[in-house]
Amino acid sequence: GNGIFLHKEQLVTHHRTHMGEKPFACEQCGRAFAEKSNLNEHRRTHTGIRPHSCSWCGKAFYRRSHLKVHLRRHTGEKPYTCDVCQHKFVDTSSLQRHKCRSGYDCKWLSSMLKFSSSICDKEKLFNCEYCTRSFLCKEQLMTHHRTHMGEKPFACEQCGKAFAEKSNLNEHRRTHTGIRPHSCSWCGKAFYRRSHLKVHLRRHTGEKPYTCDQCGKAFAEKSNLNEHRRTHTGIRPHSCSWCGKAFYRRSHLKVHLRRHTGEKPYTCDVCQHTFVDTSSLQRHKCRSGKLMTDYNTILHFYSTFHLMTHHRTHMGEKPFACEQCGRAFAEKSNLNEHRRTHTGIRPHSCSWCGKAFYRRSHLKVHLRRHTGEKPYTCDCYKTFFSQSYISMHQH
Repeated sequence: GNGIFLHKEQLVTHHRTHMGEKPFACEQCGRAFAEKSNLNEHRRTHTGIRPHSCSWCGKAFYRRSHLKVHLRRHTGEKPYTCDVCQHKFVDTSSLQRHKCRSGYDCKWLSSMLKFSSSICDKEKLFNCEYCTRSFLCKEQLMTHHRTHMGEKPFACEQCGKAFAEKSNLNEHRRTHTGIRPHSCSWCGKAFYRRSHLKVHLRRHTGEKPYTCDQCGKAFAEKSNLNEHRRTHTGIRPHSCSWCGKAFYRRSHLKVHLRRHTGEKPYTCDVCQHTFVDTSSLQRHKCRSGKLMTDYNTILHFYSTFHLMTHHRTHMGEKPFACEQCGRAFAEKSNLNEHRRTHTGIRPHSCSWCGKAFYRRSHLKVHLRRHTGEKPYTCDCYKTFFSQSYISMHQH
């Protein structure tokens, strides 16, 4: 590289980034660093201390450099420019991702990736021969190949579980030590892996980046989208060994099995009644009036995002309008369901008789005609399939 330093000590420290030397290790999680200052900043992820706070919005950061980048979102400053298309970015990593996605050469990127010039290819990306993924450096491609070849050279000393990448082993070790270095700034919940925190944060923000291409339903996790797609294909890979009933999701099978075993792990803290799943316990509490009377709490939303959406039903706000007929809705999900009345798509079909419905809730009520379930009970003890039937009966 062309790095020039005032002191020999600085040059020696810098050389470590090329040689891969990381002599400064964290006592709690084992993560190692080339410079002591980076270790000191990393330690704050364990202590939770964020000494650098934004004067605009109050958000706090472990590192001064992270605050510096954050401030640009308020000021609008974008000092890094792509030399190919002149697009501007707030930080070097955003520029780097842009260049990678656009397929530009990685001549500029080699120093950013902290690999030696002999490792980083200057002409092209390294493409995996087994899948569509591409990598900037040969070392990354070789590591990725292990996932296809089944190689797992990094084994846990405590339980023997093996991994293709050392970083995955380091994350796994935390399940033994109990260290959860990645904590949610909204609710404080902590995680072993940064990726798990990233998914969790979507519960607070309401972000659902994975959308079904058939019905438009969106999900926070890709695994949930994959499970949902089975409702369209009809594939139910998880079957009960007791009765043969099959399910789209493993979690649904797990709950179903409790009906055979009699297990009821969820207990009401008021009357000690037990239930097979959390939704049954929640319904019990609502019906019994044992939750707080405030409707915000009864509805048990994950986040202020969902609460704000729900408020529209009380305020009469309906910001989502159908382009074809003009009918408006308080929630986007309801608009998506309504659109099916125009397209004719009925993605929710009955496994008993094949009848299909626009809405999952309509299928749920329909299924009760097959199962005989009548969950709505009048004061006269007569039972009904749905809320609408009991309402008609009472009036």
